[in-house]
Amino acid sequence: MAFNSPKTKMPAGLWRRVWADLRLLGALLRDYWSGAYRQVPALSMTALVLTLVYILMPLDLAPDTVPFIGQIDDALLLTGCLFFIEKDLHRYQAWKTRSRGPENG
Repeated sequence: MAFNSPKTKMPAGLWRRVWADLRLLGALLRDYWSGAYRQVPALSMTALVLTLVYILMPLDLAPDTVPFIGQIDDALLLTGCLFFIEKDLHRYQAWKTRSRGPENG
């Protein structure tokens, strides 16, 4: 079954958006870790850290040993966190575009 099938609950556009946000989050974390970009609000960083701790923690509301169901709570929490910090991701993306300059496209 394809992601954009009428039988699926989430449209393919949502999957692309989440994937793009995850890639952008990875870049933001690299730049934050290196010190190149530190303009992330404390509340957003707290939400991100708590989400990552929950995902990596062996004890969940739905244990990861339960097939499929165990990963659903992690995926939902990560997706919710991405939507919560989305405007910060967009600010980072604008900063990254500006820092490249027009000559680098």
